[in-house]
Amino acid sequence: MHINYLPLAAGRLRYLDNQGNGPLLLFCHGNSSAAEAFSAQFEALGERYRIIALDFLGHGGSEPARNPQQAYSFAGFAQSLVDAVELLGLDRYFVIGHSLGGHAALEALPRLHGLQGLVLVAAPPFNANTAGQTFSPDPSEGLVFQAELDLQQVGRLAAAFVNPARLSAPLLAQVEAGIHATDPQVRSQLGACLGAGGFADECQLLRDSAVPTLLLQGQADGFIDWQYCAAADSFAGCNLSVGLFEDCGHNPHLEQPQRFNDLLDSFVAHTLRKMS
Repeated sequence: MHINYLPLAAGRLRYLDNQGNGPLLLFCHGNSSAAEAFSAQFEALGERYRIIALDFLGHGGSEPARNPQQAYSFAGFAQSLVDAVELLGLDRYFVIGHSLGGHAALEALPRLHGLQGLVLVAAPPFNANTAGQTFSPDPSEGLVFQAELDLQQVGRLAAAFVNPARLSAPLLAQVEAGIHATDPQVRSQLGACLGAGGFADECQLLRDSAVPTLLLQGQADGFIDWQYCAAADSFAGCNLSVGLFEDCGHNPHLEQPQRFNDLLDSFVAHTLRKMS
């Protein structure tokens, strides 16, 4: 695993790169997480793929953003993704975006030149009309958008992110460490942005792009209504299929990594076959 940095306008961004061969998978983590959340994917898929995982600004080993009000928004994280793709010189790649990372990828779609396929992990496309159907009442009771968190609150937020019964103690500690390492302004600025309607019509962006898309969704995700995601007409006009994870929370890549990796691997192989 190689650790490298990219000089973005808003701050220095850290990323992990296995420098492997094969199709390129670009992983983007969620709010208050980090690139290390995809360790199981590096381990299981690294021999067949080149894998890059970003630390968004304000997360993991990346710098806090110099302009948090702009950078810590869906549009701001989308810009970081676009800038990273350009600086890395990527021309053919798949993006796997978890939660915030998935929504950033959706907002960036018109500018992600060379994108071959998109995997949304607990990140169903939504707009102002469908947000109420897509999302459930916040199981963290506001902690997901609260700046400063004490140790007890970090533990509560981690337990809202995952099904704790699915994770070993070290993995749950990793989730908590990701929350600890996050610039507190990320959460508060994201909350302010979403509260003000600072998001695009992701459904229309996905329809316009026609990019092959896979949504991976836990059925025990307290943040998202999985039944809405599974309904046949929820994403009409999008080239999107859905994979569900029984008894799984907001982090299927951590909670059920083997099935997650199998579905991701199959999606990439199927998409590339159709393109050939």
